[in-house]
Amino acid sequence: MLRQFRIDIAYDGTEFFGSQRQPVRRTVQGELERVLKRIAPGSESTAFAGRTDAGVHARGQVVSGRLAWRDDGNALRHALNSVLPRDIAVSAASAADESFHARYDARWREYRYALHIGPTPDVFVRRYAWWRRRDPDASLAQRALGELVGEHAFGTFAGAGRSQDEPREALVRHVRLATWTADGDTRSLRIIANGFLPHMVRNIVGSVVRVADGDATLDWFIEAFQRGDRRCIGQAAPPQGLVLQHVYYDDLGAEP
Repeated sequence: MLRQFRIDIAYDGTEFFGSQRQPVRRTVQGELERVLKRIAPGSESTAFAGRTDAGVHARGQVVSGRLAWRDDGNALRHALNSVLPRDIAVSAASAADESFHARYDARWREYRYALHIGPTPDVFVRRYAWWRRRDPDASLAQRALGELVGEHAFGTFAGAGRSQDEPREALVRHVRLATWTADGDTRSLRIIANGFLPHMVRNIVGSVVRVADGDATLDWFIEAFQRGDRRCIGQAAPPQGLVLQHVYYDDLGAEP
C-alpha cells in the first residue's frame, strides 16, 4: 500500500550535480530514490520543494512522495539515515495528507548566502562560503537589497536566456525579506520569497557585492533591475555559499 509522506532533509551539495534527478550524474534526488527503492520497494518518484544547483546546499529541503512504507515516520527517518550517504541527512519524516505536494503547497522559501572575509581562505569553511579579501560595505548592500522587496519581475537575475525567452509575467516573484548582516568574519544574505528563478539568488549576490565593493553604483543596480535583462549584470556569486534554509507552508505573519 502506498502512503504519502513528507521528508525533511539536509545535504552538503559539494559533490552533487544539483538536487534534481539526472541521468548518470550524482544528484540528491537520485541518491534518495535509490535508497527508497532499497528500503521501500514499489515507492513512487519524489517531489522536492525547490531545485538547487550543483554545489548548493540545503538545511531545510522538503520532499514529498507516495511510499510503500508501512511503519511510522520516525522509523522511516532512522531507516533512511542508516543507509543514505554521509552528505545527506533526514531531519524529520511523517505521514502526510494524500494531497500534500512539497513544491506546489509551499508558500515561501528562504535562502541564505554566506561570505567569508579575510586575508586568506579558511579551509574549514571554503565549502560553505565565498571567500573574499574585501569587506563589502554593509549599508550599500542593504540599500541595494531594499530595492528587491515586493513583487517585481526578476528577469535581470534569472538564469541565462530566461530574461529573453520568457514573458515578463513568468518572471514575477514576491520577495518578502532581504537583509544583509555581519557576524565576525562572516557576511550573510537572508532572502525570503514565494519562489525563486534559477540562479536568482547567486545573481543577486554577485550584483549586490559589486555595489557594496564600490565597483558599481546603486543607480546602476536599480537601472539594471528595472531593465529586466540578464545581460546587464556580471558574473553570479559561486554556489558554495548558498543554502536553502527553510520552506514555509503557512503564512509568515508580520515577522518572518
